[in-house]
Amino acid sequence: MNIKLPYGKGTLPLDVPNENLLDVIVPKEFIQPRQPELMIKEALHNPLGSDRFSEAVDPGETIAIVIDDYTRPCPTKMLLPPVLEELRLAGVNDSDILIIIATGTHTPPSTDLIKEIVGDKVYRNYMVTSNDVINGEYVTVGKTKRGNEIQILKDFIEKDFKILLGDIEYHYFAGYGGTRKSILPGISSKETIQRNHSLLFEKHSCMGVLKENLIHQEMNEAMHLAGADFALNVVQNSQHRIVGAWAGNPELVMDAGVKLVDSMYRCEIKERPDIVITAANGDPHDINLYQAMKAMYTACQVIKENGVIILVAECKEGHGSQLYMNWLGKYKTAQDIKDALNKNFIIGAHKAYYHRLTVENHPVICVSAMDKNQVEKYFQFKHAANVYEALHQAFVLRGKDARILVVPQGTTTLLTMKNEGKKAGECKWIK
Repeated sequence: MNIKLPYGKGTLPLDVPNENLLDVIVPKEFIQPRQPELMIKEALHNPLGSDRFSEAVDPGETIAIVIDDYTRPCPTKMLLPPVLEELRLAGVNDSDILIIIATGTHTPPSTDLIKEIVGDKVYRNYMVTSNDVINGEYVTVGKTKRGNEIQILKDFIEKDFKILLGDIEYHYFAGYGGTRKSILPGISSKETIQRNHSLLFEKHSCMGVLKENLIHQEMNEAMHLAGADFALNVVQNSQHRIVGAWAGNPELVMDAGVKLVDSMYRCEIKERPDIVITAANGDPHDINLYQAMKAMYTACQVIKENGVIILVAECKEGHGSQLYMNWLGKYKTAQDIKDALNKNFIIGAHKAYYHRLTVENHPVICVSAMDKNQVEKYFQFKHAANVYEALHQAFVLRGKDARILVVPQGTTTLLTMKNEGKKAGECKWIK
């Protein structure tokens, strides 16, 4: 069967023998129902659980708009103009609006990247800043039920009306992206993010789970403590086309988006495969290994013991995190990393834990633009020049009769097993 796998901004071809193919997991996606501009305006004009902010905001009030950073596929350039138009209708001056890029602990974007995110016109006419955990100024807004102190970017807290823009998709330990993640980790201090992310070892901290997920619960508390007034979030299909848009109360927006994500991307399979070929959705999800390895999560949930994972991800920026690399070099086992993180959790090092846990349980063959020596020596993956070479290596390891599952949208697909008594919401990765 001929299959195209996302790779960077293009695709790679793959032909899997029909006798080996278990399934190709293609999301039950919706086609974009109408023009995205109309969907966004309709959402803004009919908010969930709140007034239109053109009616709720008074002239002279200051506004903070939080947007996603360059590692997320959010169509920010489509979302910003109608939001800014609503603010003009409310009598808000352009000079009273601050756009904040929710970088979390990521490196703040360059000027060129900022222009790419918001568009030239917005960049020229509005103030745009980024969360910078090294140099940012933060305000303590309270403590969560677990006693964790929440520190939020001062520039955001000082504004009168606060708006969150983003997209909703699966997240491998927060359950889902969207709404409250714009606050934590988006515009939180490094210490606040680290305390929150240290909960990732809890058994319910996994993709597609919210109710029992302690990370999500604390993110939600942080959003309320920070005082977010309004959200505009979208859901996209694999072609990055908007198929759903909601505005209004952030929690109601989240609920609506989650239902659509599940209807498209929660997929059930009947048989555990010997080999999983998973692509990391293409750009920007496969911009580096730090981001792309989320696709391995998908494979780990359903693959047979010692099954082979083929990871297809361009990784044009290489590993994406020196801290991640340092921890892979310093600690030789997943348990060593977990023990170290339990003593002193450091954001970014958690990816080294997931990495080690994966390669300890499964051979991983990597198809990427990364250097072969780096792939094999530092990451302990097997290198393949292309997908066909990777598949040949996998057959050598698992035999010519190996059953193969192909997941082209590995980063955003949630796989579950049919008729296996595994308790819902518990991660196979958590050990």
